[in-house]
Amino acid sequence: MPVLILLAVVWAVVLVPPYLRSRGAARPGSSVSSFRQGLDVLGQSAPPAVSTSASFAPVRPAPAAGTPRGRPAVRKRRRDVLFTVAGAAGFTLLLALAFGGIFVLAHLAVDAALAGYVYLLVQLRKLATEQTQKVRYLPTPPASQPRLVTVRRSASG
Repeated sequence: MPVLILLAVVWAVVLVPPYLRSRGAARPGSSVSSFRQGLDVLGQSAPPAVSTSASFAPVRPAPAAGTPRGRPAVRKRRRDVLFTVAGAAGFTLLLALAFGGIFVLAHLAVDAALAGYVYLLVQLRKLATEQTQKVRYLPTPPASQPRLVTVRRSASG
């Protein structure tokens, strides 16, 4: 039994510092950068403007400097979460084997969270595959071609 506790402490010493470093680096340093990041997220989630011309693609805002964007950042974030939950499952397993009691319930709860997260990742993978098969973006206009703006006018105004 003391060997399992020692093993759990060694795992904690190995896994906790990198986890804390990555969490600290991901947090913005000020409220201004937090506000900008929130605006960037809102700008990306806004629906594209509808145009009467079918030859124009929606304009996407440029990412803020120093902000990781795209699939590699999303994959890294999801992988970090998966490894964290899997590490918690291993740690609670060791505690459940060493002490039993309430730690068994904690281990079962973490196992349920791990299974739920893996299920979510599988569903997101299926959705991404389906989206790449179905979604086609319109071609971008040449730089020399002027942009068209649609203006709506009401009959009463």
